[in-house]
Amino acid sequence: MAALLLFLLAFALSTASTAEAGSPEGAVILAIDGLGSSYVYPEYQAFDIEGRPIERAVLYNLTGGGARVLDLRVPIPETGPSHSVLVTGRANANEEDVSVPNATIFDRAREGGYIPLAILQRGDFNQMLEEQDGCLYFPNNAIGGAEPVLLDRGLSPDLRDLLDRWRISYENYSGGEGCAAYISYNRWALDAAAEIVESMDRPFILLVNAGAVDTAGHNLGPENYVEVIRGLDEPLGGLRDACERSGALLVVTADHGMAFSSGEGGHASKKYAGMLESRRVPLVFFGPGIDELIVGGVWLETDIAPTLLDLLELNADLGEGQIIPVRSCFRLEVILDSPGMVTVSRDGVIVAEADGLDRYTFSDLERGVYKLSAPGSSQEVCISDHLSLDLRTAKSSYRVAPSRSSIGIALILIINLAGALVILWILKKKKG
Repeated sequence: MAALLLFLLAFALSTASTAEAGSPEGAVILAIDGLGSSYVYPEYQAFDIEGRPIERAVLYNLTGGGARVLDLRVPIPETGPSHSVLVTGRANANEEDVSVPNATIFDRAREGGYIPLAILQRGDFNQMLEEQDGCLYFPNNAIGGAEPVLLDRGLSPDLRDLLDRWRISYENYSGGEGCAAYISYNRWALDAAAEIVESMDRPFILLVNAGAVDTAGHNLGPENYVEVIRGLDEPLGGLRDACERSGALLVVTADHGMAFSSGEGGHASKKYAGMLESRRVPLVFFGPGIDELIVGGVWLETDIAPTLLDLLELNADLGEGQIIPVRSCFRLEVILDSPGMVTVSRDGVIVAEADGLDRYTFSDLERGVYKLSAPGSSQEVCISDHLSLDLRTAKSSYRVAPSRSSIGIALILIINLAGALVILWILKKKKG
C-alpha cells in the first residue's frame, strides 16, 4: 500500500508540472482576401508598378498587440491555391489536395475534438466546403445581390439556428453603395464570427474569408481599396474582444496582397504576381499563450498550419512548414537515468519540480534562462522554444527542432569550409 501511495504521489506531482495552462478554447483564422501587408504595416510603404507611393491604412486592431510576423510570403498570390496552402501547410497544394484524408488543419482539429466551421465570402471551392461541419458561404463572388447559403453537416440545433440567423441578417448589411457597400460586406462576416465565438460551448476552429478588400482592389482603385481596408478596424476590434472573452486564439492573415498599375489592381497575372505588394501579407496571432512581439525574418505561408496546430496542442506534423516562435511559454522535457527529483528555478525561485519518475515534461515556462537541478546535474537552460534535455549518462544531449535560421547558419559554415578547402587545394597545386 505504501508503494502504491508513493507512486500516486509521484504521478500527481508529475501531472501537476506537465498540465497545459491557458490553451485556447478554440481558434479563428481570419483570411482577409487581397490584403497586402505593405498597406497596413507601419514598417512598409506600398508602391504601384510605376513607382508611385500609395497611402497606407492604419489598423490599430491588427498591428496594436499580439505576435506580429513582419515578413510573410505566399507562394502563389491567388485565392484557390493560397487557401489550399493555408490549410495544408504545403507550398504546392491545390484544391484537390484539400480533400486528401488527414491533409488539413480541419482533419487534425476534428481528431482533437474540435468542430470545423467556416464563413466564406467570395465563394470558395467545393473541397474546402466539404471540410466543414457547418458553413455560411456565398455561391458567387458578387458583392451586390449576393445571399449566403447555410451548409449543415450534423450541427447541433442551437448552432444551426445561430448560423441561420446570421444568414438571414445579411440583408441588414447589404444595399449600400461604393466603399460603404464593401465595408458592410466585410463587417457582416466579422460580426457573425464574433457572435459564433462567444456562443460556442465546445472547442472549435472557424475559418473566415472576408472578401471585399480584394474586390475593391480590382474594381475601385488604390484609394478606395485603402478606404475599404480602413473599414476593417472596428469589426476586427469586436472580433478580437470576443476571442479574448472566450479564451479563443485569433489568427489574422491574407491569401494574397494587391498591386496597382495606373489605378488598376491585380495580383495573380504575370504583371503583378512578382511584386511584394502581391506576395507579402500580414500574419498576427492574438490570444492565450501568445507573446507580445514582432517576429523578424522571412516566413512562408506554409508555416501557418503547423504553428496553429502547435498552439492548439494538436499534432503539428502537417505539411512542410516551420513552427513560428510566437508562444509566450514553452515545454521542457527532462529524461533521467533513473527516477529522481528535478527542480526548475528562475532568479532563485522554484517554478516547477517533480519527483519519482525518470521522465518529466514541464509546461508553461516563459522565455528566459532557468537553473535545472537533477541527480548528477546542475546547469543553466535557455528556454526560447520547446526543448528536450536528455540527462542519461550515455546519451546526454539537447534536442531542439532545427529552425530555419540555424539551418541557414549551418549552410553558411559548410560553404565557407568548402571555399577554404578549395583555396588550399589551389595553393598546393601552384606550389607543386
